[in-house]
Amino acid sequence: MTKPKILQILSMYHEEGEKVLQEGAEVIRTDEYDPSSICKMVREVEGIVLRAPAKITKEIIDAAPKLKVISGAGVGLDNIDVKYATQKGIPVLHAPAVNNVSTAEHAVMLIMALSKGLIPFHSAMSQGNYDSRTHLESFELKGKRAGIVGFGSIAKEVAKKLKLGLEMDVIVWVRQYDKTKHSLAEELGLTVTTDLEFLIKTSDYISLHIPLTENTKGLINKYYFQLMKPTAYLINTARGGIVNQDDLYEALQNGIIAGAALDVFDPEPPPKDLPLLSLPNIIVTPHVGGTTVESNLIMATTVARNILKALAGEKPDFIGNPEVYQKTM
Repeated sequence: MTKPKILQILSMYHEEGEKVLQEGAEVIRTDEYDPSSICKMVREVEGIVLRAPAKITKEIIDAAPKLKVISGAGVGLDNIDVKYATQKGIPVLHAPAVNNVSTAEHAVMLIMALSKGLIPFHSAMSQGNYDSRTHLESFELKGKRAGIVGFGSIAKEVAKKLKLGLEMDVIVWVRQYDKTKHSLAEELGLTVTTDLEFLIKTSDYISLHIPLTENTKGLINKYYFQLMKPTAYLINTARGGIVNQDDLYEALQNGIIAGAALDVFDPEPPPKDLPLLSLPNIIVTPHVGGTTVESNLIMATTVARNILKALAGEKPDFIGNPEVYQKTM
């Protein structure tokens, strides 16, 4: 039986996922993600699997007449034109919830690193400055308020770890009342609010856990930085586009807020000379919050099996646009 053709753009998150893909399909592998080059490569393929910074645009979809399915290599789908794929009846797949623990641990680690002055102390000690212990500050987290923006699966893990593990006062922001979410929050002893301004004003650490959409792009901007305590910290392990990076730079440089920790940027990768990266009151990591060895294995194999299932004519398990199947069933 002829194997379906799949274009794999960039590596998957774990080699085991690539092995699964190669066993069930004829894989065309490329590290090139220039749109014009991709358009030439997709003419005969039935499936595409990719990871950022590669993108699947309307033009690429139109250049692939045999295309039956698109899959991100991980959780996020903001690098795929899901709306247009849906219009064309093409399912868009991903592997949600597999990196909840990894990303939550990363966010908590960043919060702890900020509170304990990890980077300043390390920098001072690496220069032989042991006396830094007498003039650099660190803070306890117990009793401090953590504001969690969003209450999805990763945010819930973060909230549990901060509340139960570090005894922080945790408040979570949701767009609207949800009985299930409120019940879980009550069980954990969390405060729930639909007032984002209140959360921003009263929190010592603000951790972002919402998707990047038209409504959330640039949401955290100068207005909200002005509302934050001058002693407050911003943590972003969600998507870079949620934060206005120019406004954040200004807030950090002028001492409007105490500091920040970022695992995500807009764009990715960020320019090497991005001024934000050189500030002394920021911690940065290269979008690795959800990419531990453990989560990578689960994520890659899940993605591979899911796209092969779709190409075999079966309904896949993890669909970003399930309405495609509702229309055809």
